[in-house]
Amino acid sequence: MHDWPGRGHVETLRIWPELVRTLERVEASPDVFDGVLLLGSLARGEGDAISDLDMIAVTGAGKWDAGWEMRHLLSSGALVTFDRPGDRPGVAAHNWLTPALAKVECLIAEPVEGGLRLYGDPVVLHGAPDLPDKFERKPPLTQQEIEAYSDELREQNAIPEVERAYGDLIRLLRREVRGNPASPTREGRDEQRP
Repeated sequence: MHDWPGRGHVETLRIWPELVRTLERVEASPDVFDGVLLLGSLARGEGDAISDLDMIAVTGAGKWDAGWEMRHLLSSGALVTFDRPGDRPGVAAHNWLTPALAKVECLIAEPVEGGLRLYGDPVVLHGAPDLPDKFERKPPLTQQEIEAYSDELREQNAIPEVERAYGDLIRLLRREVRGNPASPTREGRDEQRP
């Protein structure tokens, strides 16, 4: 695992063991995966006790189907998994809740033309330092854009009931923990859209 500013803080969070396990599972399949990108609050070193793990498992060229077939290996031991197909080629979301009730939002993506748009500045956890540059790069999404995407998924009933309930719980916890109802956590809030 590559180092990044803020890693020391992330190592103290309850999501850390799942990050390590998932990364090890990706690293064990070098014939399929070229690397892993970390996104969101953990990439910025700003995570807290209820932060999700937002990541991208990057497949090699022509390996997306094999990567997608391996998705349940990445989430081995999960309480429940949620798949969300993408509307762009070579990308889809495989999310899960751990036994510790931590959420992992994992895109499986292949660098293909018209595929994943990479928003913001990811951290390369595994793979070549230029791995993010294999994708179309975009500036970070605003909180309003993230919330609009989450609302769109809810309106389309694209969020399974358990995932929706988890998102509602995290939103309530954020209000209690931070005392700030204006900063909800929304499912789909990672910095990527499948």
